[in-house]
Amino acid sequence: MVKISERDMIRVLCIIYLLCGGSPKCHIPLEAIESKVPGHERGKIKKVVKELVTRGLVYEKPHGKGRKSYGLTREGIRTALNYCKGE
Repeated sequence: MVKISERDMIRVLCIIYLLCGGSPKCHIPLEAIESKVPGHERGKIKKVVKELVTRGLVYEKPHGKGRKSYGLTREGIRTALNYCKGE
């Protein structure tokens, strides 16, 4: 079982924030998020995103054939602004 650290959640939150430019209307596929981390860490990204959805920082938008994309909620944007300023 992969343990999710606070650092991993902040990293993924910042990746989504940077890819979306801080917009609450932007949503991106999981593959785009995974492409921004090293290959050996890609396996846990899906679990980290699910945890962020559970915490209300990220929303999930379903598409056809079981595909989903993810974007930041307003609370997620505020949190990302606090953590991602230096990146």
